[in-house]
Formats: sequence, C-alpha cells, structure tokens
Amino acid sequence: MGITRRCSNNGNVRVLATLAGAMIDRDTGLRVTLMLCLAMEIIVIGLSAGSPYLLKVLIDGLSHDVTTLEWATVLSVLFVVASLGGSVLAAWRQVFSQKIIDRLNEEIVDDVLKRAMPDLAGPRDGDTGRILGLIERLPFGLQILVGGLIWQVLPTFLQVGISLVIIASVLKPLYVAVLAVTLVAFTVATWYGATQQHQVSAAASAASGNVSETVADILRNARRVVLNGALPQERRLVRERFGERAHAFSDMLASHVGVAALQYGVAGTGVCGLLVLGARDALDGAMTIGGLVLLQAYAFRLVLPLSGFGYVISQAALALITVRDILDLGREEEGAKESARAPGSGAAGVELRSVSFAYGVGLPSVQDISLTLQPGSFNVLVGPNGSGKSTLAQIMAGILRPDKGEVLIDDFPLDRIPRGQRYQYVLYVPQTVTLLNRSLLANALYPPSRLTEAELMQLLMDWRFHDPDRDIDLTASAGELGERLSGGQRQKLELARIARTRVPVIILDESTSALDPASEAEAIWTLRQNHSRETTLVLITHRLALVEAADQVLFLKNGTLVRSGTHQTLLQDSAAYGRLWQDART
Repeated sequence: MGITRRCSNNGNVRVLATLAGAMIDRDTGLRVTLMLCLAMEIIVIGLSAGSPYLLKVLIDGLSHDVTTLEWATVLSVLFVVASLGGSVLAAWRQVFSQKIIDRLNEEIVDDVLKRAMPDLAGPRDGDTGRILGLIERLPFGLQILVGGLIWQVLPTFLQVGISLVIIASVLKPLYVAVLAVTLVAFTVATWYGATQQHQVSAAASAASGNVSETVADILRNARRVVLNGALPQERRLVRERFGERAHAFSDMLASHVGVAALQYGVAGTGVCGLLVLGARDALDGAMTIGGLVLLQAYAFRLVLPLSGFGYVISQAALALITVRDILDLGREEEGAKESARAPGSGAAGVELRSVSFAYGVGLPSVQDISLTLQPGSFNVLVGPNGSGKSTLAQIMAGILRPDKGEVLIDDFPLDRIPRGQRYQYVLYVPQTVTLLNRSLLANALYPPSRLTEAELMQLLMDWRFHDPDRDIDLTASAGELGERLSGGQRQKLELARIARTRVPVIILDESTSALDPASEAEAIWTLRQNHSRETTLVLITHRLALVEAADQVLFLKNGTLVRSGTHQTLLQDSAAYGRLWQDART
C-alpha cells in the first residue's frame, strides 16, 4: 500500500488525508467495512436528528388534546426506538470501526518495517527505542484519529447541519441564528485550543518516547548494567524519565482543562441564551411546549457533544504527532534511486574514487581513498586499530555513505541502489554477529543462504562447532541475539550461512576474529573454494597466513591507504607495513 509515500512533508491535514485514503485503498480491503460504517453512521445521524422532532409532535399533540392514545403510543415507541436504536447502532459501528483501526495499524507497521529497517541497518545511530515507542503508541493514536476525529467530529457536524434545517422549519430564524453563532464560536474556541495544544502535546510525545528509548537501551544491555553494579543508577535514570514524562503530560492536561473550560463557557452561554429566549416565547404563547422541548433537546444534543471535543482535540494533537512521526520514518536516503540494472551473475569489480568519511571529532575516519578490486580477487584489509578498516569496509558495502567520493560496483554507483536492495550486490558480515532468537538451523538457512541441512551439518562438524564427542542439535535455540552461543560459534554459523551464496562481492569485517587459527583457515579456504572466481572477497584480518594468501593487501594507517599490493611487495616497499607484522609477532 505504501502509506508512508503519501505522507511526505505532511502536516495534520495530510495525516488525516493519508488515513482516509488508506481506508478507501483497494489493497487494504477496507472498502466494504467502511461502507457498512458509513451506512450505520448515516442511520444514527438520522435517528439522532429526528428523535427530538418526534418528541415535539407527541408533546404538542398531548398539550392540545389532538392525539389519540394509539397515535401517542406510536410516537412514543418511535421516539424510544430513535433514541436507543441510534445508541445501539453506534455501538455496533464501533465493532467495524475497530476492524478498520486494526487493519490500518497492521498496514502502517508493515510499511514502516519495510522502510525503516534499511535505515537501521545503515549508520550506527539507528534509534530502535524511539521506533518501538512509536509503534507501541500507534494503536491509541489511530483510535483517537479514526474513532474520534473521523467517526465523532465529522458526523456530528453533519448532524448539526441537519438539525439546523429542522429547527429552521419549525422555529423562528432567531433560534437558528443563535445556535449557529454558538456553534461557530465553539469551533473557533476549539481551533484556538488545538493550536495551544500542539506544542505541549509535542513535548509530551517526546517525553514518552524518551521513556521507551531509555528502557529499551537498558534492556538491550542487561548484562552490562547488572554485572557492573549499575542497576540502581539505571533505575534512577528511568524514574527521572518517567518524572519528565509526568511533568510533560501534566502540562498537556492543564492545557486541556483550559481549553475545555473555554469550550464549555462558549457552549454554556449559547445554550443558556437559547433556553431563556425559548422560555420567553413559551410564556408569551409564541412557542408551544413541544417547540421548547425540541429546542432544549437540539441544544443539548448538539452543544454538549461538541463540548466533549475538548478531550478528543487534546488527545488528537498528541495522536497526530505520533502518527505523523511514524509515517515519516524510513525515508529513503536522498539520491538513492531504483537500480538501473540487475546485478551480474559473477564476481564484480569494486572501485573507490577519492572516498572520505568522518564520524566526528576524534572518531575513526577515512580520507581521500582510491582503490580498485579486481573481479574474483581475494583482498585483505590490514592496519593498526583505529586505522579505518571497518569504516572502509562499511563504505564498500554501502552501509555508510561517504562524505566525499563514490563507490562503484562493476562501474555502477552504489549510492544509486536503495539500501534495501544492496544485498544483491554486496554481502557484509560484521565482526559481532547477532542472531535471531530462533533455532540454529533457521539462522543458518536465513536468506540468502543456499545451504542444505546436510551441507550445514558437515560444515559445522568440519569447523569443530562443538567438541567432537558432542552432537550438534540444529533445533536448539540460539537465544536472543545469539547469546546462547560463543562468539566463535556465532561466526562459524554465519560463515556457514554464506558458504554457498552467489553474491558479486562479500565483505568479512573481522568475521573470523573469534575463531582459532585452524578453524579460520578452514572456513576461509571453504569460502574461496565454493565461490572460486564467482565472488570478489574482502577480508579484514590480523592473521599473517591469510594475508600471505591474498591477491591484494590494502594497508591502512590513520585513515589513509598507505600501500596496496601483495604481501611480499608491501614488505619490500613499506617500512611501516613491516613494523606492523613485526609488532604482531611480539
């Protein structure tokens, strides 16, 4: 459905238009449900607008002794049916309305996952806590906007129009004018209140998001928090966040009280004026008792529900911010376009042209790096800690976008490929492998794996996943983030997963660092054998044996590419490179 595509640069009106458009979108399957809701609402409006008129006819007939018992009974039954039947239908309509809300929630979350996940897989500052908080608050926001604004505010204004027509047909134009002025004044007060609510609601939304972010961050780092004795400190931080949230919501509710007082003041003044005018005309004989009852009924049926909009408006301000923020998630990075061609079937060449990138002051960066990797070659990145190896690997993989320069895969600019499609061109494996909380088998056969279960079992046995006397249970759970496995086991499982993939470029960012030398050598040999010349392989490593086997060694220092070539060539040409390996031996 692509809900977020309809909401670029959206304001409050655009958010509502987006939701309305989604409800009539064929892909959501909500059209029939929406039509049922509309039909019920029209009946409810008709019954609500017509019941006071039925009561007027009944009372006037009884007052003038022109109504028979039979006709009075009919009118009484019709009045009760109209009054109670509308309430029953309104409750029934809520059932279908909830189906609409649930479906919209499902569609929006699905669309956000589609668009936000590629961004979270990119720069290191992905805000999962904020996104989780927005998703948690989305159902309430939709309940307010769909169940409140769309199904309460709009039908009420329609009911107001019908009621004014009925009043105009049986009472003086003065009453229509007073009621209309009251409603206009109420609308102005509501608009003013909504304007005042926006700022405090934004603050409340931000404070609520801070709570979710902080709690999510602490839960993700439970081991770090508990094992370092920092739990009391973190609990205090959470209490502080809740305190900030309570203060922000207190300000929002105080603003709501002020807006409600203004609305009730306007509504009360108008209703009081109407009743005083009606009482005067009734005493003068210019209005029947039934007419006075009708006036009172319409005044309270219209003005009192409108005065209740104070709560809806105050909550709608917060709901609009929540829904707007979640619809704005996952914007594709500027410049990314649909790829102009499919990836090649074999290995791809990689070229970097004057690439520079910086995280910030004092953080690792790379400066003006140009290099070429031949298709099907085995390349190794080496250098001291902090020299920019991982940064350069992530730039090659399209995870980080360079501040300057460009990356080309087979002469095609990588930044023209949407991040969610780059896996077809470049597969990146980090040093810290995280796994899904599923079985070993499910993780190892995760896309784009092409392994069979038998091949997986053989690889894990060859790479000594467990001690030789212990069976490998592929149905066992890896645990959250793979925490039930050692670092070496997670890396072996991940290397097995990509052992038979067919991707033009594979980048291993110290993805064998937790393996013993023998297992690492076997794993890299397996990858090179399986991929042969069909994949360009890039590896960050500190193991001399792998460096000696590389077709090209890229030596980085202080964020610059010092030298490139074979291991023996670099030993001859670069004293700094020789010292690197001399220091590694000591």
